[in-house]
Amino acid sequence: MPARLRFSLLYAALFFELGINLPFFPVWLRSQHLDDGRIGIILAMPLLARVLANPVVTAVADRQERLSGTLLICAAAVAIATPLLGTTSTFLPILLLVAAIGLAQGPLIALSDAVTLRATRATVPTVDYGRVRLWGSIAFAVANISGGILLMWFEPDMIIWLLTASALLTALTALTVARLPSTPYGERRASRPAGRAGLLIVLVVVGAACVQASHGLIYAFGTLHWQSSGIGKSMTGMLWALGVVSEVAVFAVAGRLVGNAKAAMFLLLLGAAVATGRWLFMAFDPNVELLAVFQLTHGFTFGATHVGSIVVLSQLAAPGMQAQVQGWLAGAWAGLMALLTALSGQVYASWGERTYLVMAGVAATGLVLIVVAALSSASSRRQVQAFEA
Repeated sequence: MPARLRFSLLYAALFFELGINLPFFPVWLRSQHLDDGRIGIILAMPLLARVLANPVVTAVADRQERLSGTLLICAAAVAIATPLLGTTSTFLPILLLVAAIGLAQGPLIALSDAVTLRATRATVPTVDYGRVRLWGSIAFAVANISGGILLMWFEPDMIIWLLTASALLTALTALTVARLPSTPYGERRASRPAGRAGLLIVLVVVGAACVQASHGLIYAFGTLHWQSSGIGKSMTGMLWALGVVSEVAVFAVAGRLVGNAKAAMFLLLLGAAVATGRWLFMAFDPNVELLAVFQLTHGFTFGATHVGSIVVLSQLAAPGMQAQVQGWLAGAWAGLMALLTALSGQVYASWGERTYLVMAGVAATGLVLIVVAALSSASSRRQVQAFEA
């Protein structure tokens, strides 16, 4: 099986599970007769687990130089634990199982990104990150649609079996990736980035996390607000579909734009700038036609930010830190997203659409940090060129 197909299937399996989990797992929890408070605690647990597990697991994977092996172990753990949800129906056992699954599942995307980016640079030059990652977005949309259709015909317990099937598929695809020829880490430099490189990594991680987490409001309350404004379910679905289409389009071409540090940083800056503008305009309750335009910018606010950040970090990090920096990004993003989602729930009741001003401020903060990183990086390159000259 070609390497590009293996990575494409890996991302498709990973994001199909997310496409079932995010919208439909709460439906299963409700079917277990849990109240809103307990459902909220259970849904918050994977985010907390991600914040804790990502830095630790990715650090161990780098230290042991076993990125693919760690990816396979985590995927297998999720596949083993997920069907156990179907054997219980009370709060504490569900919470403990979700916590265990979250600890294993949290690092999967960061590890997948690290393994894929390593393949693009060395062992498998035919792998284009953007072209394989777009299958994750497509699978996410397919899962949204198919899950909704299946719920019309089957009981909510079907959700657990869909999650189990996708977890098994993820483990199988992780196995095919692990069987690819291993890529040596090369000459190991410092185990930690020194001086300016370390500062640049921090700036990029926090800046990109701010931009990605600023999506928390639209994810949590976008549909509710649109429907309260009289936008029908079909149009709401179309608006979300536009976001997915634009995301796929950006992933399809982004891989060709990140061949060097300047291009990757440009993508990151573009994503942060567009996000700031998007949320500023959303704060003034645009009509459905303008909403469609703003949804089309999702490919930049999410897609360009994602590709730009992981590529910039992979270029800044030492060979022995490739997975760690992706874990830091995913952990920071998850923690800030959880915080902003909770804040949105408190502020939205009073401010309504004006809450997007808060998200614009968060995205603008990310933009400032990324601009500082870009200027510092450019200064470093000029100094190196002057020294070599």
